[in-house]
Amino acid sequence: MQIMHKNDNHTKKLTSVQIAKLAGVSRSTVSRVINGYDNVPKATYDRVMEVIRENNYHPHLSGQLLVGKKTGTLGFFWIKGKGKRIALDELSSSYLVHVIESAAQMGYLVLTCILENLSDPKNIDWVNKIFMQGRIDAGIFIGVDNDEPLLEALIGGGNVVGIFDHFHPDRTEPNRISVNFEEDTGGKIIDYLHSLGHKKISLVLGDMDRYSSIKRKESFLAAIERHGMEIRPEWMCVGGIDELRGYDAAKEMLRKTAGNLPTAICANNDAVAFGVYKALAEANIVVPQQISVTGIDGHIRKLTPPLTTYAFDYHQLFSSLVTRTIAAVEQQADNPTTEFIKGQLLKRESCIQI
Repeated sequence: MQIMHKNDNHTKKLTSVQIAKLAGVSRSTVSRVINGYDNVPKATYDRVMEVIRENNYHPHLSGQLLVGKKTGTLGFFWIKGKGKRIALDELSSSYLVHVIESAAQMGYLVLTCILENLSDPKNIDWVNKIFMQGRIDAGIFIGVDNDEPLLEALIGGGNVVGIFDHFHPDRTEPNRISVNFEEDTGGKIIDYLHSLGHKKISLVLGDMDRYSSIKRKESFLAAIERHGMEIRPEWMCVGGIDELRGYDAAKEMLRKTAGNLPTAICANNDAVAFGVYKALAEANIVVPQQISVTGIDGHIRKLTPPLTTYAFDYHQLFSSLVTRTIAAVEQQADNPTTEFIKGQLLKRESCIQI
């Protein structure tokens, strides 16, 4: 590692060994201090930093950070869930592509990190170090709970954090940036099914720690109540956000309602709807002749029959998030901290008039 020493008339390159000699420490200690490791005693850390500042020494990248320059890099943190693998289908793969493209258009690079959760101490330490070491100017998070202590700590520490599917109306810090689906998605699907004559509707709900799942449940139930329809406890189950959970939930719902099946099933998202299709097929129940099915997302997987869904433009979602996150980094004025993106109902052959 080489370090620049600038004076009035010339630029001189020094090695970290020379910096260590000035501070009276080892070369490895200088490296740990420069890179932000936390296993350096405070007195030693302060002594090394004092030498760096007094002599105007700047390590190649870390030195830029010491004088307040930006890295031009965003961190993309994908929280996949414990024990899960990210299903790199055409929809989920597009998340990363949209983030990279949107960042590139504004001259930023993207550092990608895939983690199981944000509760494991090792993961918490890893994320904190990436921010503390100044490797990134801001973090983009996807797959997090709406109440996530680590994110609150990062935001509280002044870091710029962009979050997909996250909203707290009482928290408006300029460094808390979010993007969300429109909140009445579930209600619009219920309205459509009601217009087709459906009154017995099952709900396969999502992960109740996710903001979108919370709002979809609220809007499903509000619309059912508005239309005066019945919602039976056995018609409502939690299917998470993936196909396997949707399959398991639908199987259990069908078992409980064998003598009083619904005429339609609303899935929290398209992946859950794929699981519903599988459970119905195994039970020899035909879609849509016996039960209509809806999803939410706009997934393009080919199904028979094609799935009725409420579709969103994911390029628009992530472009909004990345653009406003970078605007927060650059402290641009009039930068909205959150945005709700509207979708559209795609009427396909998985629903029929009854």
